[in-house]
Amino acid sequence: MSLEKENTEKRKNAPLTNTEALSFFFIPIGFAKLNRWKNTDFNESEIERFKKFGFERKIKQASEMRIFGMIFYISIAIILAYILK
Repeated sequence: MSLEKENTEKRKNAPLTNTEALSFFFIPIGFAKLNRWKNTDFNESEIERFKKFGFERKIKQASEMRIFGMIFYISIAIILAYILK
């Protein structure tokens, strides 16, 4: 196997970096977009890039981190509603 193929295979199987995982966790959904015709959501563009290059592991991990981020924010809202009630 050539070095180029080995590197390609390593990149395909590489997990998300801590920075990527945190961005998917803390910003699980897109916020207001400046131009409604243009995708300005960083996470969506990253997932599209992962799909383009075939990073299946990163796509799976990014989806999981987005779900965990949504659960985190929902739980914070419930806790705050309970405390402020």
